[in-house]
Amino acid sequence: MSEKKITIDVKPDGRIRKEAFMIPPMVCPYCGGKGWFYSGEREPETIPCPDCEGTGEVVAMVTIDWKPNIK
Repeated sequence: MSEKKITIDVKPDGRIRKEAFMIPPMVCPYCGGKGWFYSGEREPETIPCPDCEGTGEVVAMVTIDWKPNIK
């Protein structure tokens, strides 16, 4: 599977504060984007993926919490 790399330039903008942003959705690596698995029993039943909760995609929430540099 290809690896997606995103570069983030971090620089305070005005006053320091907590900030967050989301990375665009990516295919769930656990279920391969299906969103489910078979139960493996005689009567196959689909089970939602525990990582993407059945959506087939995951997103990353990046949080930056600016703090003073206390020495």
